[in-house]
Amino acid sequence: MGYGVADTGVDFDFIPTKEAHELLKSDKGIFVDARDLDDFEKSKIQTSYNFPANDIMFKPDRLDKTLVQRCKDVAAKGKLIIVVSDAGISGMQNRGHVSRCRHVAQYLHELGVERESIRRLQGGINCWKRSGLDGILGDMRRYYAGAVMNADKEAQLDVEALADEVGGAALDQSSWAALSEQASLSLEAAAAAPSAQGGAEAICLVAAQAEGWSDSQSSRPLVVTSPTVYRVLSGEVYKKASPEVDKVIKLSWAVDRLVRTTGEVFVGSSGGRWAELDTGCGEKAGWVYIEGPGFGPSTRNITTKYLAA
Repeated sequence: MGYGVADTGVDFDFIPTKEAHELLKSDKGIFVDARDLDDFEKSKIQTSYNFPANDIMFKPDRLDKTLVQRCKDVAAKGKLIIVVSDAGISGMQNRGHVSRCRHVAQYLHELGVERESIRRLQGGINCWKRSGLDGILGDMRRYYAGAVMNADKEAQLDVEALADEVGGAALDQSSWAALSEQASLSLEAAAAAPSAQGGAEAICLVAAQAEGWSDSQSSRPLVVTSPTVYRVLSGEVYKKASPEVDKVIKLSWAVDRLVRTTGEVFVGSSGGRWAELDTGCGEKAGWVYIEGPGFGPSTRNITTKYLAA
């Protein structure tokens, strides 16, 4: 039910934002985004694949069928598949409707990906944006059902995410109703309180503070355009020691390997773009070629993309 996709009844463990972020920075996970393409193009977790839940039923020809095998391959190597939606909420919270991430997780599982290798991102991409952690590319505002959330909706989802962390998804209907009423009263009280943060923002901070997050929202950009993580596209990677040196070496890295960078990029004399590797995440020092003209006589006039964010 919901999003035109039948629910099979199979559910999956949630993974908290901080743990998912650690998997991204340690190349131990692959991210699959269950939202529609329009939402994905506005903002996404870096290196993620788009696999819309709606397309499973309504536009199956648009789906990247190779993704299922890729998920099987990375799972066989011990990596986790993290499926992402706007808010990653449970059926209990959403009055019986199921989040898109659950539908896509079920689809992958039915086609052979082991259930133990699949996780749903707790709180979805919105929770990641609220956390202040790097790894998002694009619009940092929080969306729900294709629209920017208003303050009341943000507050509601933050409290629901907190409820999930303390076992809210397992509450019975009467307990959940009591929790919802308490959240509503808290919102009203916060709105009436003389706070520089404002009522809705005060409630938003409840879930964030429970996770130990700092309130860095005001200092973050509205749009992130510089990736810190890339995905290897074809296995062919070029590297140099520094922007000043001419020597370039060719490496063979596994397709879908995550490449952690500092976010620093320079453009070479031929127009190619290079990213600085992040030694703090375990990469060896140097710069890798993101995209640009090839290095051989036959490829100098052809622009090729080697890494994708």
